[in-house]
Amino acid sequence: MEWIDISKGVGIVGVVLTHSMIPWQDNAILESVVAFVTSFVMALYFVLAGMTYNGEKHRENLRYYAISRGRQLLIPYFTIYIIMMLLFIPLEGSIDTYLTPIDLVFWLLYGAGPPGQPTYLWFLPVLYFGLLIFVVIESLTHAYDPRVKWPLVVLLPFLAFWITDVFSPILVPWRLNSVLLATAFCIVGCEISRYRGLRSWHTDSRIRDGAIFVILLVFLIVASQYNGFISHADDWLGTNGWLYLITGTFGTIFIFMLTSLSKSSIVSRKMQFLGVGSQIIYEIHPIFFYLVPLIASLFGLSATDYATSFALFWPIRFVVAFGLSIPFTLLVYRNRLLSLIFTGKSEI
Repeated sequence: MEWIDISKGVGIVGVVLTHSMIPWQDNAILESVVAFVTSFVMALYFVLAGMTYNGEKHRENLRYYAISRGRQLLIPYFTIYIIMMLLFIPLEGSIDTYLTPIDLVFWLLYGAGPPGQPTYLWFLPVLYFGLLIFVVIESLTHAYDPRVKWPLVVLLPFLAFWITDVFSPILVPWRLNSVLLATAFCIVGCEISRYRGLRSWHTDSRIRDGAIFVILLVFLIVASQYNGFISHADDWLGTNGWLYLITGTFGTIFIFMLTSLSKSSIVSRKMQFLGVGSQIIYEIHPIFFYLVPLIASLFGLSATDYATSFALFWPIRFVVAFGLSIPFTLLVYRNRLLSLIFTGKSEI
């Protein structure tokens, strides 16, 4: 389905944009944009995972499904994390990296953190374990009334919020709270798919579509500004975690409508390409942020000047990250080793 890949493409643009703007250094505009995007962008991928899960195909062999998804998500997670640890060893004595290799090993085993500087790779294991719990639930309940899963959309987040409070201010090990939220969003996606299939999100009336689109947009703007920045990596789900469940769901529908309303064009094709390669882009783009201070130094800007005006450089970080992530994605498609590292597959 083209609109699904386009939705993933829009989502990865939102992810890179958000990472480009953090920290926003008291810039109210950037803070508002980040709050808006994070109110739904990661939920989008959880919902899509539930929507596109084929129970009829995988239900009889969950072990194979768990292994195949584990290769796709956990091989990149552990491989990239270990590469990061190896890079920290030669840098430890000459550059203030904040963390020692031993620190990184501890946080790898802990499955979360480090506090204040969590790795962006958190999404990979959260999606994997959240999806695994979902497929087990789906396998156990598929023979019953589908509504039997509905209470879990409330019970799982309730448990997630309780676990967060129990561990606070310590991060939850292996982000079990986010895993449970991911499962809840997967269930939402599964129910959406059961209700309307994978048809594109538009009706026969452009006026109706436009009205729904505007209502969703206005709601998301208002709700996201109230709830604030969402960061699964920091166990922060905004002012109200229940509101995040709502904005995550409605924001996903907003993106679905946006991509369904878009006509076939070069922009749509580019978004589709980004969607297909979204995992690779997600995994590599933060690395290219480190090139921006080097670029700034070529223009005579010191490291201190760059740090104090960090927020002003977000457009450059965004362009550099995407400008290099796209050719890198193409390279991954052509190299067996890189494909194994970033996608868990060695086939080309």
